[in-house]
Amino acid sequence: PPDLCSVPPEILVPAANETLELVLGSQVELNCTVRWAGTEHCQPIPTWSKDGQWLGSGSSQDTVWSGQNSSEQLLASVLQLNLTQDADFGVFACWISNATATFTLRRAEAVGHVPAVLAALLVLLLLVLLAVLYVQCRLNALLWYRDRYGELEINDGKLYDAYVSHTNAPDDRKFIHFIVKPQLENRHGYKLFLDEQNILPNSEPSADLIMNVSRCRRLIVVLSVAYLEQEWCNSSFR
Repeated sequence: PPDLCSVPPEILVPAANETLELVLGSQVELNCTVRWAGTEHCQPIPTWSKDGQWLGSGSSQDTVWSGQNSSEQLLASVLQLNLTQDADFGVFACWISNATATFTLRRAEAVGHVPAVLAALLVLLLLVLLAVLYVQCRLNALLWYRDRYGELEINDGKLYDAYVSHTNAPDDRKFIHFIVKPQLENRHGYKLFLDEQNILPNSEPSADLIMNVSRCRRLIVVLSVAYLEQEWCNSSFR
């Protein structure tokens, strides 16, 4: 009959050479389990090595035998490690008779809060930048959109985009009808309300003036010399 003590054990755990990435300060147990087809009188003694150097009795090792039947037994050897320094990492090998199981321990960098904080600050900075761009460039963006795609849908009940207040002086009328109106109405598509009457004929705003201004989204004042020379402007402008 064959000598059962010479039969090499079958490694059950680990199934293959195992590599573990652990952070500094971790505690780990390396489990080496084999199936031994032999009798009690030829039980081998498991040994551990690190980077080719045998670990002595100072290492924390537990060995457990369990018999499945008279000719087959299980052996589990557990090595307990505290990874407190870089020197604790390396290649550990479990030797049982002529079978070897290898564990490679590598140090993994601990994930700190710095990347998360930097990402949050970056998102916050991006939001602030977008808000500033929105405030500074909103009107230009709306004008660009209007020039490219046409009238924006605005449901505010207004009939005109702007109320233009000016005098009937020849220079002011030329400026309105030859510069302002062609640029705003013909080129940019704005709808203007041109009031040819005196804005404050009785020093108090009339009902028609209030109604006309309320129909417009903006007020454009052609602040010329003739405009400032109006009687009501003497007390309203300094």
